[in-house]
Amino acid sequence: MRLRWHNYKYYPYEKDLASREVTSLICPSGANEVQDGLDLCGATPGSGAERLTYFKGYENGSGFNSTVQAELEETARNGKNRQATRYSVHGLHEYKGKFNPQVAKALLNIFKVEPGQAVLDPFCGSGTTLVECCHLGVNAVGTDINPLAVFLSNAKLLGLSVPPCELRKAHMNISARLRSFDGRKAPHSSAARREYLLKWFDPEIYDEIEGVRAIILDIAGEMSPIFLSVASNLLREYSQQDPRDLRIRRRTSPLPSNSFTSALLDALPQIIDRILSARELIGSRAPLGRAVLCDVSELTADSGMRKFDAAITSPPYAMALPYIDTQRLSLVWLDLLAPNQILELEASLIGSRELRGNSKRELPQLLAANEAELPDQEYELCIKLDDLLGEEDGFRRRAVPSLLYRYFASMKANFSSVNRLMREGAPYALIVGHNHTTIGGVRHDIDTPEHLSRLANAVGWKVEELIPLQTYRRYGYHVSNAVAAETLIILRKE
Repeated sequence: MRLRWHNYKYYPYEKDLASREVTSLICPSGANEVQDGLDLCGATPGSGAERLTYFKGYENGSGFNSTVQAELEETARNGKNRQATRYSVHGLHEYKGKFNPQVAKALLNIFKVEPGQAVLDPFCGSGTTLVECCHLGVNAVGTDINPLAVFLSNAKLLGLSVPPCELRKAHMNISARLRSFDGRKAPHSSAARREYLLKWFDPEIYDEIEGVRAIILDIAGEMSPIFLSVASNLLREYSQQDPRDLRIRRRTSPLPSNSFTSALLDALPQIIDRILSARELIGSRAPLGRAVLCDVSELTADSGMRKFDAAITSPPYAMALPYIDTQRLSLVWLDLLAPNQILELEASLIGSRELRGNSKRELPQLLAANEAELPDQEYELCIKLDDLLGEEDGFRRRAVPSLLYRYFASMKANFSSVNRLMREGAPYALIVGHNHTTIGGVRHDIDTPEHLSRLANAVGWKVEELIPLQTYRRYGYHVSNAVAAETLIILRKE
């Protein structure tokens, strides 16, 4: 059997994962790399090859056969020899911190996860792992404390489960109504919500986006999260926030020349076509996954939850990103949070860069006492950074030692919670980036993967491997701020 590479450039980690997939799914007696692929020895024709991620197809006695992944990616090809990542429902909404869907699928293959088994994502974000599980017929549960993450994840899963004819009909009806929409009548909204949105949207645009939301809710009904997600993805471009800045700053560039409604009418056909094309390739799926608005510690076996066969996630990075800043407009417009709840949510996130309320007083005390019983190296790092603080360090940098301590303590708790929910021998894969901070005018690099590995080991996980993903970068918004160095941590429940 010969496996054929895709036409795009491969990074070293992708070739590595490709080899691991072949070993897990096909189990050849040998493999020889040729110019355009791999020649396998002792492989049974078609045995698992259709599931491969990093190959466009395979040749056996029946000729060339495309992999399902290649056909999915072709539905979202942008004309360049570049890996397509927005196939199926993955392109529904941009999400800061989202990881590569090919990596998620490759890990499912490497771990030999089969249809009917169950996978956990304890930081599900916008649902990358859940979607790839659904593509393979695998049950999945994701948890997240960010309401937008849960909303988007479930919207994507909904797109893969609703009858295609109903989705197409809803799209046609919404488009017809939008074409006749004058954008002048905003429905009733709470005073706080209206005040917040008018702070960032010109009055005429506010009326327009509120009218669009009302139209979608009226026509799409239970399918409205799919269409609202597409609309939400456009919000920042039409606001007075700088759409390219990770922080909330007033824009200096002009607003788009076309209307919000026109932009939505342009965006919907492409998104709906990708969803329907994916449905044709993977077949009809009953809802095979769900995202739950909670911390993973709140999932319990006595609530009917079965033991999971694998866990795959990309956790928050320690103090690396202002996770909520680029999501505030969507959280309020979608009515997921009241404006006065945003800061509380931001402060509660594991990767938060903010100390608020009682945490300002309590966290330094917890750090001093090592209340979470961190391993020596993690605790000593936090103490070292605290000791190095100088007068020139502002309030954000003065919070770094406490925030890093909270991050380590929270991740240790996560490892304990996930361990409790897994069957014996189950793998747990995490993709996490490296961090740095500057204290006292000196840069300090934080090897987050090494620290997390020790925290996991301290609560009973076996650390099997750390795989560098040195060249892995995210496409889309905020590319200039993308983490260039990441590591895949593979743990195993003993």
